[in-house]
Amino acid sequence: MDESHYERFFDDIGYSRKVFKDEAILFPDYVPSYLPHRDVQIKQLVDYFRVALESPGKVSQKVLCSGKVGVGKTAVTRLFSSLYEKEASTRFKLKFRSVSVDCRKERTLYSVLQSVAAALDPYQPFKGFSARDIHRMILEHLEADNSYLLLILDEVDYLLDASGADAIYELTRDEKGSSRINFIFISRSSTLMAELDESTKSTLLHNHVQFPPYSAGELRDILAQRAPQAFQRGSVDDEVLGQAAALGSSAGGDARFALELLWKAGKRAESEGRDKITPEDVRVVFGDLEGVPSEDELLSLPTQSLLSLLAIARALISTGKDRVTTGEAERAYLAACEEYGVEARAHTAFWEGIQSLKDLGFLTTEVKVENKGRTTLINMNYSAGGMRKALESILGKLPARAFS
Repeated sequence: MDESHYERFFDDIGYSRKVFKDEAILFPDYVPSYLPHRDVQIKQLVDYFRVALESPGKVSQKVLCSGKVGVGKTAVTRLFSSLYEKEASTRFKLKFRSVSVDCRKERTLYSVLQSVAAALDPYQPFKGFSARDIHRMILEHLEADNSYLLLILDEVDYLLDASGADAIYELTRDEKGSSRINFIFISRSSTLMAELDESTKSTLLHNHVQFPPYSAGELRDILAQRAPQAFQRGSVDDEVLGQAAALGSSAGGDARFALELLWKAGKRAESEGRDKITPEDVRVVFGDLEGVPSEDELLSLPTQSLLSLLAIARALISTGKDRVTTGEAERAYLAACEEYGVEARAHTAFWEGIQSLKDLGFLTTEVKVENKGRTTLINMNYSAGGMRKALESILGKLPARAFS
């Protein structure tokens, strides 16, 4: 046999499919021209950034967008930045560029600035230049081009965790030409403001767009909007959409999860040669997914954070409770460290790690006051069973050096 054996696998690509019309409509990167139930947030962004259109170059506007995973933060900012560029050009005759940087991948000031500079001028060499040099080159480029920049720092929590508040200070500090750059910081938690310098913190306290979780009804509207473009006529019905929406709501009002459920249910139906998705397809794929973060998202965390999450998942399962105490979590953490041959953190460092995971949206905590004193209870924002399975798989595949 040779590679021609596999050519038949490609035979049906490009031809009409039984279930899907365009499955990319259900992917996280797709941004529709209208986002249901997010008019309030888009209007807030317009209001905050009107000053950059009315008085360009006189003030550097900074806005914080915060909310849990899957509540529309990235989609809204992408749609807003596209509209903003268009309106700046047509109504105000201004040249505005928007650049979005994923701080899960770019976790240093240097790599963030390099990404921005490459987007503005892909032919400019950067080798041998410092972060401050690249920052100056960006400002000089904007000045020479008489243009303005809307810089979106997505998942900015990761930049702060890796590089500290100094990275934000350097990006936003006042110097010649800096008012040509405006900022949107996208975060899973509004508590990041506590780490910023007083000037930036003061601005973001007022310029804050909050994204609440979607309700089951709102998720159903989102799925119903995309279904006609994503699926062949008759392949998905209201019952299936309602079930996917309800399960997405139970996973914390997460639109990404609801869309992924619908997509995987469609893939299951299509792989079995059927032309219609059933509620059973949704139930089966929900059992497979169990509402856990993607492997890429988990792999972006330090090994100690993975062990802490695994410990909390195991503690929740073993106790059968909806929340565990810090003591129960720490005992499970010490056992996990021993299992994987990792030196355990001290109590204070373990607790700081829990707070970081809370800020990233993996956990929630609640302080309960009882006769014996204050007790902190920890809950996981994902299925404990699903997280345990995913984390054990990831930790089992990590190289030995990851545990050193």
